[in-house]
Amino acid sequence: MTTLTGPCMVSKGDAVLVCCSGGVDSTVLLDLLVRAAGVLRLRIGVVHIDHGIRGAASRKDALFVSGHCTSLGLPCHVYELGMQAHAPNIEEQARSKRYEAISKCMKDHGYSSAATGHTMDDQAETLVYRLIRGSGIRGLAGMDYRSSSLIRPLLTFTREQVEEYAGTHGIPHVEDGTNRDTALARNLIRLEIIPVMKRINPTVVKSISRLSDIAREEGGLIEGLSAELEHGSCVFDWGIVRAYRMADLVEAPLAVLKRMMIGLISEMTGEPRGIDALQIDGIVDVLFGRKAGHTVRRRVAVRSDGGCLVFSAAGADPHYDIEVTGPGKYRIGPLNQVVKIAFSENIDSPMRLKSPGSGERCAGRKIVKLLADRDIMKSLRPFWPVVVRDDGEIVSVAGIFDSEERPGVKTEFPCHA
Repeated sequence: MTTLTGPCMVSKGDAVLVCCSGGVDSTVLLDLLVRAAGVLRLRIGVVHIDHGIRGAASRKDALFVSGHCTSLGLPCHVYELGMQAHAPNIEEQARSKRYEAISKCMKDHGYSSAATGHTMDDQAETLVYRLIRGSGIRGLAGMDYRSSSLIRPLLTFTREQVEEYAGTHGIPHVEDGTNRDTALARNLIRLEIIPVMKRINPTVVKSISRLSDIAREEGGLIEGLSAELEHGSCVFDWGIVRAYRMADLVEAPLAVLKRMMIGLISEMTGEPRGIDALQIDGIVDVLFGRKAGHTVRRRVAVRSDGGCLVFSAAGADPHYDIEVTGPGKYRIGPLNQVVKIAFSENIDSPMRLKSPGSGERCAGRKIVKLLADRDIMKSLRPFWPVVVRDDGEIVSVAGIFDSEERPGVKTEFPCHA
């Protein structure tokens, strides 16, 4: 109860979705939350994710969970993912799709948080896995009791304690046969690597958990400093293209600088679990002039430009393409910017607002030259909005140049809604 209302930040009257695979950890979690529900007036529901990887065994587990929920008088939401057993990177795919389904269930049925059955042993296994992959302090912080709307009330208990509770209280559960497959990295850590570590230190699980707490506290301090560095050095933030003063960055402590870069790249690639150290070292090399540029996973390009370190979306243009249906303000989501478009005469043909392609021209003049003449940073030019007719003719470079050969369109940029 203390863990729920403390680090998990569950309040009276909350609606909590219990993620239940049918295994001992999640069924014990369900039992404990049902007991807490009466005191905290919680609305409890259950979600079960059938990945489909184990065929008939998966369906059997789903039936077990739904039947157990019926006996407890609880709603059970079953999601079938239809995954293939031999898909590449199956562990990561399963995790990603599982949390997508959980998020959808929360949104569809009004749950404020989702509880998972991760234990102290899961925390230790996660940290060993990340250590093997070359994680920094951020990764060694491991799992927290609450991350956004996800809560982990069992992190304070070992798997042995959970199994003992299940035996004492007669909690029914099922065993997933794939948990014994050491071809999967996490199972190999659980079944072979952690036991070897216990031969050196029988309480290694608790020791690793303490390391996680320390890393989380120290990581929080660095996180705060990196946020200050990002805010203080930012020249502009246009979403998919952002610039930071190099003079400020080179003076920052390296640990803070790298944490800032990890956060930026994680956000721009949509990969919140982080970026490996080699990619960050590549960006640092650009900052200190050891290389001209670096591209992270073909998705984010990092270059120096006009005294700035610029992070921009990589890949083929257009970076955005928006239909223009009439005069007004048009928000360009990827840029977090607005273009105001006015028509001085009736325009019959449809138009579009997009980023310029390589070599494109407006009224015979190269767009890159028009932008350069206005001292627009080189890194911004591929993302600058242009207005194009349905026949492909560009009639306006937003806020810079409106074609006199084809009058009728006037633009203002940047402006704010």
